[in-house]
Amino acid sequence: MTCAITTSFLGCLVTLSLYIRYIYFINTSTTCKLISLIIALIFGCIPLLVSYKFENLFGNFYTTYRYTLYYIYVGCIILFSLSIFRDALWLIAHKISPQYIISPFGKEYHLSNSLTTLGITIILTTYALLEGIATPEIKRETLYSNKLSTPFKIAVLSDLHIHRTINPQKIEKIIKKTNQENADIILLAGDIIDDEVNKVKPITQLLTKLKTKHGIYFVTGNHEFYTGYQKTTNELKKLGFTFLENSGTSITPNIYLAGIPDWFSAQQHQIPISLASALKNSTISQYKILMSHTPVDFGEQNKFDLEISGHTHGGQIFPFHLFVKLANKYLSGLYTLENDAQIYVSNGAGQWGPQMRFLAPSEISIITIQPTSK
Repeated sequence: MTCAITTSFLGCLVTLSLYIRYIYFINTSTTCKLISLIIALIFGCIPLLVSYKFENLFGNFYTTYRYTLYYIYVGCIILFSLSIFRDALWLIAHKISPQYIISPFGKEYHLSNSLTTLGITIILTTYALLEGIATPEIKRETLYSNKLSTPFKIAVLSDLHIHRTINPQKIEKIIKKTNQENADIILLAGDIIDDEVNKVKPITQLLTKLKTKHGIYFVTGNHEFYTGYQKTTNELKKLGFTFLENSGTSITPNIYLAGIPDWFSAQQHQIPISLASALKNSTISQYKILMSHTPVDFGEQNKFDLEISGHTHGGQIFPFHLFVKLANKYLSGLYTLENDAQIYVSNGAGQWGPQMRFLAPSEISIITIQPTSK
């Protein structure tokens, strides 16, 4: 609920800005302006209006209702971003050549550019919707270590965000695509269940079709805490997956896998986080992998070789990349940490809120660790 309030507040700022930019200065009646302002603020509050509380009201049309409202919401964000970018470029051009370029704040400029900008917005918003509902592509990363004698392949499924309005066929396609990689292990790096367990049980049951050589392991993300820590972890354990919470296990003589609870949510729920406990059964000669839903640099405590995380969604919808980057030092892809440890941050195979993505494609992450000579 807190996330919905925050995004609604930001949405209202965006739609209010759009109202001032496109409606307020138009020569129309006060009544029309007032109605337009109310509509703009309603659009800004869409994250509150898509609550599951409206499911009973709309029945079978709830999914369509939810997707339509989110389409409008994201469209407003894209229109806002395009408008700022367009006006900034035009203003620079006007300052350089005022005799050839009209001011971006005049009526002539406004009327000639608004429809074009709106048309581009519709195209980009539709693209964002198609990107969100599409099956994630495989994103590959190859690492090297002298601790291994044979290659080791990891499939990472992070941030599936399984909820009642997600298309089960998308989950089935993700499973099929992941299985085709024939990975040694599959890691569910948090935010797998994002709804009441009983509401999504038929969809989560599909995950039992995942196949791997050495097992499927999971850690909690922040949304497992939001939807019920005990219920979600129990459900995933019932599916046959191994829960790593401040614990670890040797996958092979050369590979050790550890996991910790979500960095921020665990602290809020008084659940301890112990990197030492997670790694205590490993040996110096083993290649150590740590699953942490939120990407964290532990500094001198980086006693692992590779940390695998998600959480950021790579920003999910531009320009939210900028805000996500402020809150997370590591946004997407591979980084080097202190003590020569590495961290891979997956964009995730699903998304929170709008089932849409813009300039941050979803992914099934395939990480192959290749041996090098000692």
